Amino acid sequence: MKNKMSLNVSQPLKKTNLFVMILLSFFSLGFYMSVWWLKRKDDIRQLSEKNYIPFGWWKFFALGLFMFLLLNILRAFIFTDYGFLVIESFDTIFTFFFIGLLNYSSFRLAETLESKTDIRFNRILLTLFNLFYIQFKVNKEHKLQTT
Repeated sequence: MKNKMSLNVSQPLKKTNLFVMILLSFFSLGFYMSVWWLKRKDDIRQLSEKNYIPFGWWKFFALGLFMFLLLNILRAFIFTDYGFLVIESFDTIFTFFFIGLLNYSSFRLAETLESKTDIRFNRILLTLFNLFYIQFKVNKEHKLQTT
């Protein structure tokens, strides 16, 4: 039988308001997701070195997503219609790579949490809701620990 620790308030992954997380992700066009990973980099590394999450790539994608967010806001002032379509094409390609990194990192974190805690993840829900599902399960575990 494996010795598993329970997540409690002092454990690395802290409780975060899921509704605020979704709103921030929506209005920042995904930039907040990169920030979430980077803010928890040290905490995730404390859990395990085995399931490697590429935080260098998260820095790159945070910078890229912020750049595309600014370009979307300022597009009427900077680009012609054709110029913006070219930038939008790069944004689309970048977004597909971002989704791949998001899914890869989410599955690595889920594997780590399953091996170190009593949290269990549904793979279909993890694929569909990735980061939000992980945060939901961590919040649920925190709630169980405090009651």
